[in-house]
Amino acid sequence: MRETAGRAFVWGTYVVAIAVVVQFLLAGLGIFANSYFFFCHAVVNAPIIALLPLVLVLVGWLGGVPVRLRWLMAAIFGLTVLQSLLLVPTHMDSPGALRYISGLHVVNALFIFWVTLQLLDRTRAWAQKPA
Repeated sequence: MRETAGRAFVWGTYVVAIAVVVQFLLAGLGIFANSYFFFCHAVVNAPIIALLPLVLVLVGWLGGVPVRLRWLMAAIFGLTVLQSLLLVPTHMDSPGALRYISGLHVVNALFIFWVTLQLLDRTRAWAQKPA
C-alpha cells in the first residue's frame, strides 16, 4: 500500500499542476472569450486546486513521501485559501484603496504556479531515486 500511495502522490502532483494551468486558461477565457469561463474558474476548478492537495498530503503521508514535499503540497491549499481571501474587498464592494488588495489575487496566482513548479521538480527527483 505504501508504494501505491507514493505513486498516487506523484500522479496527483501532475493532476494538480494541470489544474493550475487550466485555472489560468479559464481566467483568460473568462476575460477574452466568454464570462461563463469565470464560473468554471471560480466554482469548478478552484475547489479541485484547493481540495486535491489536502487529499494528497494524506496520501503522501501514507506513501512515505518526504515531509518537505507534503508541505509544498499543503502550501498550495493555503495559497488557494489566500486567493479567496484576497477577493473579499471586491466582493464586499469596498471603496478606495482597500479594493486594491484584490489586485494581489493575480500575484498570488503566480506564486501558486511557482510553488507548483517547485513541487513538480522535487517530486520528480524523489520519484526517480532508486528504492
